[in-house]
Amino acid sequence: ITSGEFVITMEQVGENESIIARNLDDGTEAWKVTETTRWHDMLSGTGPRSTPTLHNGKIYALFSNGRLSCIEASTGKIIWNIQTIPEDYDFPEWGLAISPLIWNDMIILNLGGETSAAKAYSTETGQEIWASQLSGRGVYLSPEIIKLLNEEHLIIAVEGKIAGLNPRDGKTLWEKTWKIFLNNAQIVQPIAISPNSFLMAAGYGKGAECFTIAHDEESKKYRVQSSWKSKDLKAKFSNPILKDGYLYGLSENLLVCIESKTGKLMWRGKKYSYGRILLADQKLLILGHSGVLSVIDASPSGFNEISSRQLLSDARCWNGPAFVNGYLVARNGEQITCFDFGK
Repeated sequence: ITSGEFVITMEQVGENESIIARNLDDGTEAWKVTETTRWHDMLSGTGPRSTPTLHNGKIYALFSNGRLSCIEASTGKIIWNIQTIPEDYDFPEWGLAISPLIWNDMIILNLGGETSAAKAYSTETGQEIWASQLSGRGVYLSPEIIKLLNEEHLIIAVEGKIAGLNPRDGKTLWEKTWKIFLNNAQIVQPIAISPNSFLMAAGYGKGAECFTIAHDEESKKYRVQSSWKSKDLKAKFSNPILKDGYLYGLSENLLVCIESKTGKLMWRGKKYSYGRILLADQKLLILGHSGVLSVIDASPSGFNEISSRQLLSDARCWNGPAFVNGYLVARNGEQITCFDFGK
């Protein structure tokens, strides 16, 4: 993430997970906050999985041991630090990957749990405000608020289902079964498609599905029904881009464009490996896992690659790049680099 003159990352330094602020102009370190913890799994390797959240000059960071810290973005001063999971917490297979959601002076986390899957804390003190009645084992989707039927729904996920909660008190509004072949590993974020519909997508053979929500006045309950399904958008961990009624995303590693209203496939492009997508100046920027940056026209009329070149070393690159004021900041497991795209 970027904050003023700083680029702020979360990374592993020895036995510590570290929040590091670097100067955007030359990459020198301005400040560092550390937490002694280390996550490792055989598939993903070593290091933190979460991305910090920046809000009103403060950074909210979730470390892999469940510690949640509030940090002053300009100085690195720790304002408060709390533990969010119990000692017997059942970790997702690939660790804690969600990012904290800030809403109405609350920090909302969806870590899963036997008694409560989501909790909200005060942004000022870290004190718990509410805990959901919904329970279940945690996955990787970060909590997100989507406006549906002119109401704010907090969309969360646990193994085997998605749910909408009232963000004010954590009460369950609706639940919907959503099962994925491998470990029910929901990663990709939901996307609002219309005032009463949203999209879910996943890899591992699952594909995409658009859900429409309605409110039954007689029963006072919500109905969530499928509008369309497609196997053409199997988004594994890169969030698709919605632009002018069309979705652009990596189906596993193949770039596709589909119509958001119907799920109709508009085109298939090239394979770009398992990377991340950004939209900038009507162009798609794709940073693949081998460090190759590709630029593609964001147009439903057809696939058109403008350029593709090696940007970073070929060390595994699963980190999303940042594009701000003409600068592209990209990192992989070995390096972090800033490029001036205005030149």
